[in-house]
Amino acid sequence: MDLSLDEDQVMLRDTAQRWIEDNLGMDQPRADAGAILRALDPLGWLSMTMAEVGLSHATEAVLFAELGRNLAPVGGLATAVARRWSDTEGVVALGLGSRVFDPVDMPVALSIVGEQAGLTAFSPQEDRPTLDPSTRQILLPANPALDAMMPREAIRHLRLLSAAYAVGCAERSVAVATNYAKLREQFGQPIGAFQAIKHMCVDALVRSESARAQLYYAACALDAGAGDAGFHIAAAKHLADRAALANARTAIQVHGGMGVTDEAVPHRLLKRAHLLALILPASSLNLFDDSK
Repeated sequence: MDLSLDEDQVMLRDTAQRWIEDNLGMDQPRADAGAILRALDPLGWLSMTMAEVGLSHATEAVLFAELGRNLAPVGGLATAVARRWSDTEGVVALGLGSRVFDPVDMPVALSIVGEQAGLTAFSPQEDRPTLDPSTRQILLPANPALDAMMPREAIRHLRLLSAAYAVGCAERSVAVATNYAKLREQFGQPIGAFQAIKHMCVDALVRSESARAQLYYAACALDAGAGDAGFHIAAAKHLADRAALANARTAIQVHGGMGVTDEAVPHRLLKRAHLLALILPASSLNLFDDSK
């Protein structure tokens, strides 16, 4: 199986990188999720998953990994999957447990309950105050009713795209750690010159490269209709989540104490890695049951 990108995928990746770096910079820690999703929507990226567009899952993985690199709102995952597997046209939020993430225009969330997913209505009036005034908190019932159930294929799709987000997050952690290791000096030289730091950065790179390779393989298996596609998607999710968490911790360790401050990027990467790990995490059930 050829996992190299074709000409169109390279062009999409490069275009996405340029736009995202210009408009979704990591220097915007308090960027409004709604504003970001509204800016993404006219580009057609949240609709590229629709069957009539005719793009492959491998192409989707390329784009969503780039979105994950810059911590695009997880509402983008929910919207992309909802548009593919339902009649939804607007930007929908993501429901995990009792929390609603990234509510924008529609009072609808793609809610995940165990291994099931469906659209759930919520009341914007349930917005509750938080310690951070810039953050909205809307709660769902303890056992939300899934008004419009998604097919099993939608679960696979969401797991694949969330794995792509996690791969991007893992790769951003590598870049953040290595760039800082080149700039920060101790004992008259960059800390990246020390073997311990080198090994940490290399291990992080190996984790992210392994996760990306498995992501592409899983996407290609799904495109080919392979019987074991579910296994490979679950494996991709497992590797991507593990890489995102471990690499974010590495970035924090390379930065030292400032890595956990609000102004620094590494702590945001760790928080996002934890959030992505909650979205349909891979389990032995997924890994050994091809129907999942």
